[in-house]
Amino acid sequence: MKPHATITVLRPRDELQRLWKDPALHPTSLDEAEVRFTAAPGDRGTEIHVTLDSETPGGKVGEVVDKVRGVLPRAKAMDELRRFKQLVETGVVVRSDGTPEGELAERKLDQRPAQPLDDAELAEVGV
Repeated sequence: MKPHATITVLRPRDELQRLWKDPALHPTSLDEAEVRFTAAPGDRGTEIHVTLDSETPGGKVGEVVDKVRGVLPRAKAMDELRRFKQLVETGVVVRSDGTPEGELAERKLDQRPAQPLDDAELAEVGV
């Protein structure tokens, strides 16, 4: 079964389809994916449905290994969709002291309680 990711964005369908094609906003890692835009229930914006072409090599064992490594295709697609949604709805990608580079699947194993960053960490993320 091919990985699938979905997110709802508070914008009309035609506007979202136009923004999806904008090089400044478009998640290039999803270029090879099948993308569908549908109206969200209750007039709550538009749902973006992404079906990825790649299946995890190695079957279930490969899927478990990728999950531990934080590189599941669906998790990466969700990261990209969240970033697209934030840029479209607010104009910025939200960051916190706990995860200054944003919520990425590969960072989930390295998470720590939120705390101020030291100078080296601030320099690393460009703040």
